[in-house]
Amino acid sequence: MTYETTNATAIGEAGTGAEAPPPDGRTSDHDPLDKAARDTGLNTGLTRERVLAVCRSNWEYRGIDDASMREMLDELSGHLEEAAAAGRTPQDVVGADVKAFAAAWARARTPLPLRVLRMAALIPFVVGSLLLLTHLLDRSLTLAIEAPRIAFYVALAVGAVTWGMRRGNLGFRRWMLLGVAALPVAELTGWLIGDDPLFHLPLWGTLLFLVPGLPYAVKDFRARSGEPSKK
Repeated sequence: MTYETTNATAIGEAGTGAEAPPPDGRTSDHDPLDKAARDTGLNTGLTRERVLAVCRSNWEYRGIDDASMREMLDELSGHLEEAAAAGRTPQDVVGADVKAFAAAWARARTPLPLRVLRMAALIPFVVGSLLLLTHLLDRSLTLAIEAPRIAFYVALAVGAVTWGMRRGNLGFRRWMLLGVAALPVAELTGWLIGDDPLFHLPLWGTLLFLVPGLPYAVKDFRARSGEPSKK
């Protein structure tokens, strides 16, 4: 289901019934405020800004990436502006339930398999970034990988997947919180198993971790910086 389908359905449902004339015999065009109040029903306070805010909140919760969410908001904003210019209300565009509209569009635009694919690419990218930083700090072309380090990255990945699938985008702060939460796991692993090196990871191996998530990272960076994304 595409946005156009969802939008057309909402508009079609809004226009199926004939509007009953007011009791005093005036036409609906006589008082635009009364017409808007009747059209919106219980959603009299539904404005363009409110629609965009609800959709943004819903899409952030569902884990829509920044670039896709920016495109969706821009497209929806354009449709709302066109509707306003034509004398239609935001409800004519999104229907009576804004949250249901946002959820339907999110499922059509970013289905679960795509979200899983994105998460599977970004987690190695974050791990590779941390490894690359360690390479730079140690000024070494190889890294000694110990059990505590592996436990730290596993705990970080599990936390990222759990949060990402349930609540949406993590963001820098949440990645930092997950990193702090994973530290006790690494300490416990070191206490139980020890911290002797298990193998050595060369720099080229670290760079391979970055490859799957690099396109997503670049796209998100462009979205945050306000650069229009290429379709």
